[in-house]
Amino acid sequence: MIDKRRYKRVAVEGIHGNMIFASNAKIFNISLGGVAIEINKRLTIGNEYTLKLQSKEGHIDLKGVVVWSVLGSSVKDSRGDVIPIYQAGLKFTDVLTDKMSRLIEFIEKHKVSDEIRPDERLRGLRFKIHTEEEAFLNYSYSVKKISLGGMLIETSQALDIENRFPMEIFLQDDKSINFVGRVASCREIADTFPKQYDIGIEFVEMSDEDRKSLESFIQPITL
Repeated sequence: MIDKRRYKRVAVEGIHGNMIFASNAKIFNISLGGVAIEINKRLTIGNEYTLKLQSKEGHIDLKGVVVWSVLGSSVKDSRGDVIPIYQAGLKFTDVLTDKMSRLIEFIEKHKVSDEIRPDERLRGLRFKIHTEEEAFLNYSYSVKKISLGGMLIETSQALDIENRFPMEIFLQDDKSINFVGRVASCREIADTFPKQYDIGIEFVEMSDEDRKSLESFIQPITL
């Protein structure tokens, strides 16, 4: 088979990245142990995602494992296409001292009712919250091959072909590049448990500065 790619892909190790898997996630309720959300993407039970809570005071990044995920409802977009809406529950996995205090402040500020006494906050109670602040769901992946035109990544989350995601790659020396990636292919890797997928990503939007950083990273590898 003839390789028709414009750019040659090179194999890499130890390179990881993040994608904004879902934006404008709606939070139903939240506690120090976990959160229930509504999003327009299906989450895989057992996968770990990062919930980014954005507020005027800053943001909190909370890692969580999906413990349940169901189809909740559906809506129609401006073109009349049906968009499924999913509900999911995540169990936090990294709420340490600093993040716990910031999460408590977030819950206190946005909870709907004041009926619960402050000294009961740490007892695993869940709070309904009301907030107009943004919440994003990020997903991590590992990079297997990369070129100036795209990359091959491995994930435990299947992605729909033609979907586009804001993405980030962490290069060496703590450098990172940001871009929009288009899902060009998705193939299940044989004999993996839990299931793993090879995902082909095309770079469709990238700043000149980030492209130069990518070129500087790739060039020594191809020599």
